[in-house]
Amino acid sequence: MIDEIREFYEKTKFKVGEVIEWVDEYKPPINWVKIFFKTYPRMKKISMDRFEDEGEFCRLLKDRESTREFNDSPIPFEKLNKILFYSFGIKNPEVSSEHTRRFYPSAGARYPIEAYLLNNNVEELNKGLYHYNCKSNELESLLEKDLSLESSQIFGEAYKGNPNFIVINGVISRTEVKYGINAYRFALIESGHIGQNISLLAQKENLGCCALGGFDNDKLSKLLDINQEDEIPLYVFSLGNLKQ
Repeated sequence: MIDEIREFYEKTKFKVGEVIEWVDEYKPPINWVKIFFKTYPRMKKISMDRFEDEGEFCRLLKDRESTREFNDSPIPFEKLNKILFYSFGIKNPEVSSEHTRRFYPSAGARYPIEAYLLNNNVEELNKGLYHYNCKSNELESLLEKDLSLESSQIFGEAYKGNPNFIVINGVISRTEVKYGINAYRFALIESGHIGQNISLLAQKENLGCCALGGFDNDKLSKLLDINQEDEIPLYVFSLGNLKQ
């Protein structure tokens, strides 16, 4: 990994517990809670329509929202399967591997992203840690174990309700070879594309989902048994049944 990318990653790591503890009398700064908008008051305006009832895709966009409360019941394996495949899978497996493409754009088609599942609550699947092998469209079992304790230590408050976690990692060197120092930026953009797929697919399957940037990088990397010189966690999504 390029030294500048390594330095930036190290300086932006997050550790669970190293955040402000909210108390009843605490009032956060206004720029933490107020939403700001940029406008050009003196410039000419062209009115645009707000569309309604434009089909399922637009409905999913409208209904999508982050969910942090889950009901502690297992999600169907079939729903997980759909979300992983349409988020990370190969859409044209019949061609040679060099010409395969995914359901999201990737800078230079370098595909630095790797996907993992911390399964706390999926039907027909042993609890534990899995890697999604997009080439064969299979889950590879890395560790069969109840990861409740590890989940609470890595994700903190996000673990409430016993959700599962989809982890998006970046093997930055795959993109560095073509784009140098921009590789990290492109990997982050790519993980964002995938994250939107996960969010909309979860909405379609009537599952709760929440994007997480606040996770303990070092503890997660240790659980995944990855060397952070080669592969780093970028983004995580909690996934579970909606709390009624």
